[in-house]
Amino acid sequence: MSRWLTVICILAIAAFVCAPAFAEVQNVKVSGDITVRALARGDYDLDKHADATNTTPKTQSYFMQTVGLNVDADLTDNVSTAVRIVNQRDWNNNSSTINTFPVDLDLAYVTLKEMVYAPLTLTIGRQDLWYGKGLIVGALLPPADVNNTTAGGVYNNITAKEYSELTGFDAIKATLDLAPWKLDLLYSKIDENNIATHDDVDLYGANAGYKFDVYNAEAEAYYFGKTDASKPDLTANVNTINTYGIRGSLEPVTNLTLGAEGALQRGRYSDRNVHDRDRKAYALDAYGKYKFADVMWKPTLGAEWLMLSGEKDANSSNGTGAYHGWDAMYRGKFDTSIRDFQNYLYSTRARLANTTSVWDQDSGMSNQNSLLIKGSIAPIEDVTLEGTYGHFWFNEKLNAANRGDYRTGSSIGDELDLLLTYDYTSDVSFGLLGGFFFPGKVFPAGKDDTATDVVGTMKVVF
Repeated sequence: MSRWLTVICILAIAAFVCAPAFAEVQNVKVSGDITVRALARGDYDLDKHADATNTTPKTQSYFMQTVGLNVDADLTDNVSTAVRIVNQRDWNNNSSTINTFPVDLDLAYVTLKEMVYAPLTLTIGRQDLWYGKGLIVGALLPPADVNNTTAGGVYNNITAKEYSELTGFDAIKATLDLAPWKLDLLYSKIDENNIATHDDVDLYGANAGYKFDVYNAEAEAYYFGKTDASKPDLTANVNTINTYGIRGSLEPVTNLTLGAEGALQRGRYSDRNVHDRDRKAYALDAYGKYKFADVMWKPTLGAEWLMLSGEKDANSSNGTGAYHGWDAMYRGKFDTSIRDFQNYLYSTRARLANTTSVWDQDSGMSNQNSLLIKGSIAPIEDVTLEGTYGHFWFNEKLNAANRGDYRTGSSIGDELDLLLTYDYTSDVSFGLLGGFFFPGKVFPAGKDDTATDVVGTMKVVF
C-alpha cells in the first residue's frame, strides 16, 4: 500500500510542477507572408555584347518566391519568444549545387523584460538589428556572411540576393529604456568559422538615443566595433573597424523632416597581400523630406547626399599611410535597385579580374558620393508612385595600378528608379519596379551599356 501511496504522491507532485509550466504560455500568435517576384534584368555587367570571355546571358528572366512563417509567444513574468522560418528560392531552379526547398531559420530569440532592473530588457538569440537609418548596422546580407554564400549555402537558392529575407544576427542585446533616454549594448557573432581556430568575425557596440519634446526631434550617438580574422592568408594581422558616429533628425516646421549623420572609422586594415595600415575613414549623410499634405495627390519631395570615403590604393601592397576606404559594416540602408549592389553582388565587366570583396572601391559600398532626389505621389486611393534619381561619383579617383579596365575620372553614372504600388486589400499588395542605370565616363567603351531592372511583386500578409 505504501508503494502505491508513493507513486500517487510522485504523480501529484509532477502534476503540481508541470501544471504551471503549461500555464506559462499566455498567448501564441501565428502569422506569415508570401511574396512572389517576377524579374527581368538586362546587361547588369554593363556589356550587351557576348563573346568568348563573356558568356553570361545578357538578359535574365525568372521568378522567385519567399515564404515566411512567424510564431510569437507571450509568457508570464515578462518573457516572450519569437521564431521566424523562411523558404526562399527561384522557381524550379534544379541546379545540383542548391537545396531546392530549403527551410532556413531567420529569427529565433527570447525577450526578457524587467531583467533584474525594471527598465532593462534582454534579447538573446537570432534577431534583427537596426540603428538609425541602417547606415552602419541594419542587415546581415551576403557576402558579409561568407559561410552562407558558398554552394549549398542558404543564400545560394536565390539569384537576386538583395531580396533575401535572412538578415538576422546571432546576438545578445541589452536595452535600458529610461525615457527619453535609451541605451543599447550588443554583441553579435557574425562568423564562427572553425571553432578551434582564431578566425572569427565579431560585432559589438553601444547606441545611446534621446527623444526631445519639441520639433519631434531625436539624436543618437553610437560606437560599433568589428574584428575580422576570417581571411586565411592573414596569420598575424586582423582587420579591426571601430566606428564612432552621431545622428539626428527634427521637424522644424510641419511636414518637413531634416536629418544628418556622421561617422568615423579607426582601427587596422590588412589587405589580401598582408599589408597592415592604420584605418582612417569617414561617412556623411544629410537628408530632407517635405510632405505636401494639403495638395492633390499628396506629393512628397526629398533629397539626400551620402558620402563614403575612399582609398585609391585598395588592392595593392604599395599603398602608404592610412587606409581611407569606408567599411560598409552591416549596412541595411539601400536607396537604388542597381548601383547600390554593383561590384558587391553583381560585377561589372570593367572590373576584370578584381573580384574579391577586399577590392571594393568601385562598388556602391565605399569611395562614393551619392546625390539622391526622391519623390512620390498618390494619384488615386491605394495607389502610390515613387521615384528616385541618383547621381554617383568616386570620392577618390582610382590610380592606374588599381583601375582595372576603368578610365580615369570620377563620373560613375546615374540611375532612375520608378516604383508603382497598389494596395489591393489590407493584406495583399502589388508592386512594379523599373530601374535604369546609365554608366558614366569611367566605364570604357563597349562596357558602358545601360543596365535595366524590372521587378513585379505580389505580397500577401496573414
